[in-house]
Amino acid sequence: MNRYSIKMRASNKEEGHISGAEKIIPEEELEQYCARLLSRALRHSKGKPDFINLKIEAVREEEILHLPALEVTTIATSTPEEGMAVVLDYLRRLGLEQAGEILALWKQSYCMRGAMLLDADTLRRLEPDRDRGIRATYMDMETEDAERQSACGGKNHFNEALVLATKVVNHPNILAELCISDDPDYVTGYIASKEFGYVRITTLKGLGSPLGGRIFLFRGGEGERDDCIRYLQQQKVLVHVGGKASMPALP
Repeated sequence: MNRYSIKMRASNKEEGHISGAEKIIPEEELEQYCARLLSRALRHSKGKPDFINLKIEAVREEEILHLPALEVTTIATSTPEEGMAVVLDYLRRLGLEQAGEILALWKQSYCMRGAMLLDADTLRRLEPDRDRGIRATYMDMETEDAERQSACGGKNHFNEALVLATKVVNHPNILAELCISDDPDYVTGYIASKEFGYVRITTLKGLGSPLGGRIFLFRGGEGERDDCIRYLQQQKVLVHVGGKASMPALP
């Protein structure tokens, strides 16, 4: 099967980043997904874009890492404070004594284009470009899985977050990921780890807030950091609901 990676980024002069999305899709679906991503860029709640970029690349099957989706747990919270207390509890379950400090640093990621890469023990920031952060890219849910999720009531926010979290925490040096969407209409966020899966928290910010960001919690040495960044930014990943992993050589 011929596949293509397609990425969309939309921004404007006043607000900066508005919207971003990506897919890894069969060739026959390429045109329809280009149209869908353009529609998403043009009709976002954060405003009208001045710039829309589409990047399309061919992907060879042997480059793809196939991963089973993380197990999902949903925790209903009524306020952002309740949601943050849940995140704090899960960080402590990972043995992180500085869980409160990690939550405080999370706010510094709200203005970043990508994620903060944070040493889980020293709390030292490890991303080479602190303004841009680390962007985990080249990932999608396998098409049949995505259709099945849609048929079961799954939404794009959930699917895309589950895919990203599954890719990120499957690197051996990533302890966990924390995420709040910067979409003003979406207040749900998550904490994810290989230890406890994908924990979806229904309220992590106020409705209408454009603030959002993510942290990748890392544990390892300098060489492992470089390998981790390559994996996050370059490894092609397809996530399967109820599937089994198939591991190619990492770049």
